[in-house]
Parts: sequence; structure tokens; C-alpha cells
Amino acid sequence: MRTGLNDLDRSAPNGGESHPLLGSYTVAVLCLTLILSFIDRFIINLVVDPIRSELGLSDVEISLLQGAGFALIFALAALPAGRLADKLNRPRLIAGGVVIWSLATIACGVSEGFWSFFVARVFLGFGEAALIPAASSLIIDSFPAARRGTALGIFSLGSTSGSGIALIVGGVVLSYLGSRAAADLPIIASLAPWRQLMLVVGIPGFFFVPLLLLIPEPARANRLALPDLQLLRRKLMAERGLVLRLCFAKGVMSLADFGMAAWLPTLLMRHYAATPVAAGATIGIATSMAGIIGSIGGGMLSDWSAPPCSISTRVKLIVGSYLVALCGAISIGLSSSSLQIGVAFSLWVVGSVSGSVVGRVTMQERVPNNMRATTVALSITISAIIGIAAGPTLVPVIAGLMHGADNELQFAIVVVGVISVMPALLLIIRSASTVSVAAAAEG
Repeated sequence: MRTGLNDLDRSAPNGGESHPLLGSYTVAVLCLTLILSFIDRFIINLVVDPIRSELGLSDVEISLLQGAGFALIFALAALPAGRLADKLNRPRLIAGGVVIWSLATIACGVSEGFWSFFVARVFLGFGEAALIPAASSLIIDSFPAARRGTALGIFSLGSTSGSGIALIVGGVVLSYLGSRAAADLPIIASLAPWRQLMLVVGIPGFFFVPLLLLIPEPARANRLALPDLQLLRRKLMAERGLVLRLCFAKGVMSLADFGMAAWLPTLLMRHYAATPVAAGATIGIATSMAGIIGSIGGGMLSDWSAPPCSISTRVKLIVGSYLVALCGAISIGLSSSSLQIGVAFSLWVVGSVSGSVVGRVTMQERVPNNMRATTVALSITISAIIGIAAGPTLVPVIAGLMHGADNELQFAIVVVGVISVMPALLLIIRSASTVSVAAAAEG
């Protein structure tokens, strides 16, 4: 097994080496771009009630805008985008996506009803589909095995920081836009504050395009052609489906990742009398701080367990991470204040993010470098179908079944957390046992 992994590592161009400053620039710009994508994706979570009131939407319709509207095309486009990223210039592909999703965010701000908003969210998902597959494979190809985990962990800060910054900065900007000081703003002054917010956060993406185009595309080993789908399937099913199990484990965890992110701010505002600024700050700080710990910690654990360590070591690290997330989900149900919910949610974020980073490094090291973006894209597609599409909708559905109960929304969030972790643990534990069997047979 070690031999196979080392062979895959040598397939990286130039052994994965790059100039330190160039590598730092690449990771920094990609991380900031990922932050921007999550801001544009999650800013809607802070203005749920104003959008619902102005457009006359139900909680379920709002959840479709938060989840399915984005996830529909995100899931469908991720795999083709991953295949393109394994063949084309990745910085240019990412830059094109940034332009598309920035225009889509602005379109959300001028939407007049459910369907126009839904279509804008579809294009937002289309633009963001190529980012993580292309960027993840670009980073893996740019660093040696002993540094990949930390580099990918820093990049992953963008996902957790992006949602957190969306809530923190979004709350502050929303508060300003609703004040008298914003009454003289040109062009957008007559719009509702939530519309102004969408327009404002859609603009920065255009300034990222030249920064992305300065990132060089690493030379790919032997200019390998794209593998056919049969070969890709065999690699995914190797070692008794290890890579595929990792993809599905991340997918079911994302059910609660996106469900919690979508509804925790609303929970604090509805049931704990938090203002939008306070709710955004509580969940945003919890997400950002815990995301830093989970991303960097998961990256360092990946580097610590890099080859020639056994792959089963990585699997055990993921199991431990998901158990921390389970403790966080249960703690949300036991919380009785905004602060306690923020602390409990931070436990969830640490466990989920660290497990995700270790899993993403592991799955990319188990396939050749001309399959890496496609493999990440497959993981994203599964997460989009299971998590982004269903997570935000499942929470209000479960809450509706508990109609009349105290804090039914809080109970529903806990339930979604528990039913996400349990199958993920079963998939990962099964991976550990199959890897052990394969290793014993090889020995």
C-alpha cells in the first residue's frame, strides 16, 4: 500500500515543489477567493426574514433559495468543472467562475419574486462550481506531500471564514445600510437594506480576477490526458471503495453543516431576542475561530500522518474529528442562551472541518494528479446533493413536525446534526476495517 501511495506522490510535477513565495501567494489568493465565494453564498442567511416579508415567501421557499436553488446547478456542474480543471488552465477557469457568481449575487439584489431569485441562485452555484476542485488540485500539485495538508488547511479557512465573515461583516453592513447615514448613497439608497447588501457584496469579485490570473499553472506530470471514466471508477473503488466512502462521509456531514449555518442566526433572533448584528457576530465568530482551529489542525494532522504512515491512521483521525462534531450537535440542544449555542456550534465546526481537511488530502493522494480535481468535484457534488440541497430544507421540515413544542427550531437543528454524524461515522469506521483487511492481505 505504501508503494502505491508513493508512486502517486511522485506523479506530482517536480515532486510538488514550488518557490515558497509563489506557493504562499497561490494559497493566499485562493483562500481569499474562497472567502468571497462563501460570503456571496451565505449572506442570504442573515436577511431571511426581510426577504420573506418583502417577497411574500414561506420558510420552505426561503430554504429552497438558501439550498436547492444554489445546489441544483452546483451539483450538476461540479463534475464537468472538475474534469475541465484536470485538463485546462485552473486559474483562468476560477477567474471565469468569479465573474459569473459576482453577477449572480448582484442579480439576487434586484430580484422581484421567488423564481427570479431562484434563477440568480442557480447561476451563483454555476459560477462557484469550479472553484474548490480546481483550487484544491492546484494546491496539491504545488506542494510536496509533507506540506500539502497545511497548505490545503489554510485554503480551507476560506470556507469557514467565509460563512463567518458573511455573518459578522454582513450584520455590520446591514446595520449601516438601515441607518440614516446610508440615506444619501448613490443609486441604491431607495432600495431595501437587504437588496443593498446583495449589491454591495457582489462587487468585490471583479477585483479578484487579475489577482487570480497572476497565479501560474503548474506543469503537469507528462501532460497526462484525462483518464476515461472506467479508469476513474476503478480508482474510486480501489481499496474497497476508500475514496468513495470518504466522499459520502463528507456529504452526509454537510447535511448539518449547511442546515446549521442556514438557521442558527434565525434561531438566535427568533427565540433568544438577538439583533441581526448580535446573531451574526455570535455565529460568525464561532464559525471563524473554530474554522481556523479545524482547518489548521486538520492540515497539521494530515502532514503528521503523511506517507509513510499507514492510511488507517488518517481514518482514525477523521473518526475522532467527527466524534467532536457529535458532541457539538448534542450541546446545541442543551444550550439555553446565544453564547452557549455559539460555543456548542464551535465544537461542531472544529470537528467537521478538521475531518473534512484530513479526508480531502487523503482522497487526493489516493489518485493520480490528473484525477484530483475530478475526485474533489465528486465529493462536492455529493455534498451539494445531500447537504446544500437538503440541509437548509430539512431543518424547517423537522421543526414543522414538532409544531407547538418549545424551541422546535433548536430541536430540529440538533436532530439534523445527529443524523448527519452517525452515517458518516459508519462509513469511516467501515473504511478503517476494509483498509486493515487490505493491508493484511498485502502483507
